[in-house]
Amino acid sequence: MVFSQLTRPSLSALVLVTPLWALAEETKEDRHPKDYLVGASVVSSTAHIGAGERKTSLKPVWYFQVGPLRVSRSQGSTLLGAGRRSGETGVSAELLAAQDWNIGLSLRVDNGRTFDDEPLFRGLPDIRTTVRARVSAHRPVGERWSWNVNMDQDIMGKGGGMRAGGGVSYRYPVSEATQLDFGLSAGWADARYMRTHFGISPEAAQLVGRAPYALGSGWEGIQAGAKFTTAISQRWVVFGGVDLSRLQGDAARSPLVGRPITHSVNLGIAYRNRRR
Repeated sequence: MVFSQLTRPSLSALVLVTPLWALAEETKEDRHPKDYLVGASVVSSTAHIGAGERKTSLKPVWYFQVGPLRVSRSQGSTLLGAGRRSGETGVSAELLAAQDWNIGLSLRVDNGRTFDDEPLFRGLPDIRTTVRARVSAHRPVGERWSWNVNMDQDIMGKGGGMRAGGGVSYRYPVSEATQLDFGLSAGWADARYMRTHFGISPEAAQLVGRAPYALGSGWEGIQAGAKFTTAISQRWVVFGGVDLSRLQGDAARSPLVGRPITHSVNLGIAYRNRRR
């Protein structure tokens, strides 16, 4: 089970490299450094759906960049000390970087969800794994503030629908080696996404003996986080943080939701090829 959890993102990333590789090949002038970072973090978290029991797991962290093409997992894209520059999880390419604007395109795997471990909802159809395409824009505001907006879409027709969101972040440099990051964001989703992730269709309700639950588009939730990054040497970096998430509106009222408010804590270490 552990092996499959570690290899599935790796295989998915390799598959997703193909459609974006042509963009990297077209870039004749190497304006981007060739960077990499590998590491791991221990994550303790609760989930909105089901009983919401706390789970602790070991998760890999990585970041690889060749030309404009980047492959990242977890928060790997934020650990190279690249200042306030935004990075996307998944396979991504920078489309525009001019006058403090950073607009990018990325592909990422959405692993879906299964109800096999939830006795109350066992028998409900699984949410299928899919690939989401994401467009994002990021811009600094002053010395320490920045804002971002994003939109992502299920491009494989697996019922994933569309989401949009935005937020603000604040970076406080404690020292040359240590920095703190604080963020606040909110997300909206269309009716297809909301029905897939928080609804119970009449057919599914009959299978598990529960009442149907239908909902339309609307706000999904708000998130807040605080993180730290400390370079303990030229090559090694320690990181961690806490994230809070609160569902809103019809999503929070779903009978699938056991915890409308959840949190996660993580602590990790990573090795990078060079310090920027």
